[in-house]
This record gives sequence, C-alpha cells and structure tokens, in this order.
Amino acid sequence: MKAINNLLKLFLCIAVHYVAAQQIPQPLEVSINQAIAGSLQEIIYTYTVQEEKITTGGGIRMEYPVAYAETEFLFWSRPQNVAPDFLGYVSAKASNDGEVNVLTYGVAGGIFQCTLKDGILEKGDRMIIHYKGLVQSLARDFTVRAEVRSDQNDEWQKITNPPVIKIIPQEAKTLILTSPADISIGQPFDLAIVVLDQFGNLASGYRGNINFQSTDQTAILPERYTFTDLDQGKHVFKDLVYNTPGFQKTTVVTNDALKISSHYSYNSTTQLEFKRYFGDTHFHTGSGTLNKGFFGIEPVTHDHPNRDVNTLSLKDFQRLNSGGDHRGNFTTAPEAYSYAKEVVQLDFASASEHDVSLFDQNAWDYSQHVSDSFYQPGQFTTFFAYEWTPGITHHIIMYKERGLQVFDRRKHPDLPSLWDAFDQQNKPVLCIPHLTWNFEEHTNWDHINNTYRRLGEIYSLWNGRYLIQPGDEPQRFELGKDNKWTFQHAWHRGHRIGIIGSTDNHLGRPGANNYTIYTQHTGGLAVAIAKENNRDRLWDALEKRRTYATTGTRIYLGFTVNGHSMGSEIKSKRNPTITAKVAGTNKLEVVEVVKYTAGEYSILYQVAPDADTTEFQIEDRDFNSDCFYYLRIAQVSEVPGRLWTFPTNEMAWSSPVWVEISR
Repeated sequence: MKAINNLLKLFLCIAVHYVAAQQIPQPLEVSINQAIAGSLQEIIYTYTVQEEKITTGGGIRMEYPVAYAETEFLFWSRPQNVAPDFLGYVSAKASNDGEVNVLTYGVAGGIFQCTLKDGILEKGDRMIIHYKGLVQSLARDFTVRAEVRSDQNDEWQKITNPPVIKIIPQEAKTLILTSPADISIGQPFDLAIVVLDQFGNLASGYRGNINFQSTDQTAILPERYTFTDLDQGKHVFKDLVYNTPGFQKTTVVTNDALKISSHYSYNSTTQLEFKRYFGDTHFHTGSGTLNKGFFGIEPVTHDHPNRDVNTLSLKDFQRLNSGGDHRGNFTTAPEAYSYAKEVVQLDFASASEHDVSLFDQNAWDYSQHVSDSFYQPGQFTTFFAYEWTPGITHHIIMYKERGLQVFDRRKHPDLPSLWDAFDQQNKPVLCIPHLTWNFEEHTNWDHINNTYRRLGEIYSLWNGRYLIQPGDEPQRFELGKDNKWTFQHAWHRGHRIGIIGSTDNHLGRPGANNYTIYTQHTGGLAVAIAKENNRDRLWDALEKRRTYATTGTRIYLGFTVNGHSMGSEIKSKRNPTITAKVAGTNKLEVVEVVKYTAGEYSILYQVAPDADTTEFQIEDRDFNSDCFYYLRIAQVSEVPGRLWTFPTNEMAWSSPVWVEISR
C-alpha cells in the first residue's frame, strides 16, 4: 500500500509540474493561428522578455517571405513603417511605455526589426508588434522566423519553438483531370482529379459532385462521385478504359462554377514501345541554401542605404541574395517535389538550385538526398541538377547519377572551362541552356558542343512578361536567325539542340500553369518520349532529343520524318515524308511544319484545324539540300475577351529532325 501511495504522489508531482509548464507563456506569441491564403490580416506578435532583460538596441526581428516583380502580390505585403494606411505597416510598443524603433530591410525588404530606443524591459515585460497586410497566397504552414538580442552589441539568437500560422486554401476555382498521354485500346488506366483554388493550392475543402463524360462513347468510366473530407481536393479513379482508337479524353460536369481542364490521350490499337512523359527540370527552393534566413542587406547605414532589389546589379544580387527561392528561402525541396508529383501529377522532375555561395556541399548533398527520396521507378522519376549562373549565360546541369560534382561559376566562368570539367569527370551529363533576357550581348551560342548541350529551354517564365506585366511572348526565343538569343539563331549556326520547356518556378510549385489570372509565375513543361518512366529510359530520351516543349499544358504532339522521331539525325535519298498528330487542350489555332534549308527558315506546311485535334502526312517535294524540320502549334486563346491584350495562346514545339541529303 505504501508503494502505491508513493507512486500516486510521484504521479501527482509530475502532473503539477506538467500543468505549470503548460502555463508558462512562450517567448513569442501570435494573435492568429490560421489565415486564408491571400487574405488581409491584422496580426499582433507579443514577445515576453525572459531571463535576460532587454536594454537599448535590444529587441526582436522577424522575416517574412516577400517577393518582387511579377510574384510580389503572391507573398506577404512588404513590411514598411512609414504609411499607416498602406499594406505592410508595422508598428511596435513596449508594455512599460518604452519607445521602440521599427526598421525594415533585407534584400527584398522582408525583415522588420523592433528594438528598444530607451529604458529597460525586465523579465515578464512585453514588446507588442502590429502588422497589417496580405498574407501569402501559398497554402503552407508559415513558421514565424524570429530572432532576439538583449542589446545593440549582442548577437541575434533564434527563438526556439516559434509560432506557426497555418495558411489555408481559398475556395475551389479549377478542376484538373490528368491521365496517361499514351494508352493501348482496352488497357485500364488511372485518372487523377485535383481541385485547385485561384492560387494553385489544393482546394481541400471542396465537396462538390462530378459526373463523367468522354469522347469515347464506349468508354468505361467511373460512377458519379462526391468529394469527401478524405480527398482533401484530390482523388484518383482506377480502371477507366477506352475502347475506341484515336484521340480520346474524359471530362466532368459539376454543379459548381469551376473551370475544367482536361487533355487528350492517344488510344492505340497496338502495344506501345514509347510513351509521352511530362516533367519540369528547372525549379528552385530554399533548400538550395538549407533554408537559411536573415542573410539579406543589413540595416540602413550611411555607407549602405536601403536598396531595392530591382536596382541591384547582377553581381550585387548574386552576392547579397545568395540564391535559393529568391524570396527569403522559405520554400523547401520536399514540398516542391510533393507538389510536382501529387498535385500537378508530373511524371518526372528535378530541382536545380543556383550555384551560389550558400549552395555548398551540404546543400548539394541534401538536394540529391531529397531527389532520391522521391524517386519511384515506373511512377515518378527524379534527377540531380543545379543551375550554373555566370552573368546571363545560365545553364541547368543535370546528372543521372548521384554523387557527382557541382562545377560552379566562380571556378568555371565560361562554357569551354565547364565542358573541360565534364570531360575530366567523364560521367553522363546534360548541359541545358536557360535563356533569360534577349540581350544583344548573348554569348550562349558562341561555342558549339553537341555532346553535352543536347537540349535547351525554349520556354520558361522568362518568356512571360519579362517578369513584369503585362505581355507574354511565347516565341521570344524561337524567331529570327539574326537574333542572337534565339534557337533559330543557334540552329542556323550549327547547334544540334533539341528543345524542352520548364518553369524556373521559385514558389515551390514546379509544373504550375496559369490556370487563373492569379497563377502567373508559370512556365513550360518538358515532354520526353521514352519506353518507361525511370532514370535510364528517360535519360535516354532526353539525351537523344526525343523531346518537345509546351508552354505549360499537356498538349499531345507526335512528329516524325521518314518514321524517325523528333531529335533524330538521318539521311535520305528521297523526298522526306513528314507525319504529325496533335491534340490540344483547347481548339488548335494553327499547326505548322517549319523548314530550314540554305540558311533560311520557311513554313513548309500550315493548317488551321478549327478543332482540338489533327493528323496529317505530307511530302517535302522541294527537298534538294540538307535541312531540318520541326513542328510548331498554337491554340486559341485560353481566356478570350480578357481585358489585357497579351496573348494567352498555349503553344508547343517539337525538337527538330535533321536530314542530310544522300547523293
């Protein structure tokens, strides 16, 4: 009995200490624990002084994810301390009426610092900070990044166990259906449906009803379905079957005012050797700098006045911003890969972090580890990549194997020295040019290397609006052999380079497309025609240029010359026979076969199908010298009647087929 009493006393003692511990306030508390993405909020932070008192110059600083240019409105309102009636206003006070200075700074202006001007804050005193502005549009948990110091000479120390604000999605706006692009007749396949809010977040609260319909009247389709709590905005339907050959697609009817996005599959009467796989080989996350924060421009001084990131030189930007996601390094690689795989339903992806100072060996090791952890042969393939960034001559360096080197721009400042390093390493590598501004001083095509430079990005977010509203220019890097930044110039000079699209997304949202006017930080997709979805087969497709590019949607493109796939180099004695089959995600406005011969480009064939799909076969009867061909398509506008005047036509381009005439 005595032993039992002792155990009860011990239990009561532990319970009392536990309750007391729970009543001890956290050093930093926040007035809200969740907010709707993109909503206006008044947030109050309360910092309670602990054992070490706060004196002059001591206080707290916090860092928000903020952005610049075209993505500014997608993140938090930039903190400012001068205009109380404008977004982002920050003010602070002390509980003992001590005066508090508020300072905002950082490479993009995301840091706000609140320090005591005079007096002393003792243990239990508080500093109260008010912030009013828009919260980020990305529905992810926001861990408040905060540091404190006791006085102006003290080092900043991170607050342990910081508060978290859960950012929840808005209501559903878009419903996207995704299925395999290539199917054999009678073969069961899966259909994934994701429901997104206006910012591209999974609309986890969607509970609508959907009814299925298909272009194939004999298709086996799911029954009517109602989304549930378990779905959280996504459901995968099993064992659909198409029984009619040719282009087929399934869509849904809902009782909601949602935009429905679907795509065609080609239903073949034979077993398929090659299939189309959609991916994104170029996106960035804060994991490229191990999510380090508070690394931006320090507070205003006479020597270093506060600077706007848009006025920085490229050299200063690379030195100060340190890469990552460019928005304070808040995004993570696991989150980005999850978005690519689970939300956008990509088949392959690879993060390609910038080769900046904070992207050290530890960050590279972690990047490779995350890529490997998401690799599921047959379902989702990842590679290992980084972005080599000297000046404006950016390239994605992609490896099939783990454990290879990062040859960064400081040690390898030009393409010949980079290629020499590849020679010494003697491992498979793809060196993919990522074109940025259309500067006359472009040097991308000064040196030819058709061994490592097998592919290039013809479309990314850099085709869209120069990163500034309002004009998308999808063909900026295609048109004009005399324009030094274009692929037509590169091909004219002798580069045998295939093409892909990618996003260059910095929001942790690889593969995202402009489904609404609120998801404008978008880019293209890379499509690889491969035997299977794994590293060996996809690498073979990329290396052999069996690829095409889209502006971000799942356009189906088939293109052969004399039966040889896009990317091929062939010889022919007879007039080449060109075969194409195309299915858009909207009505096709124009489909063109572009030919290059004798130093000039021309349109060999053009058709305006006035339909979603088209198939044709033509003969080039003017074949009298070496040449190459590629296929280009444009759809009608995705948003007809939009107030803005810039085009919203989705496009796609095949890699060329080079044909040498046999005498």
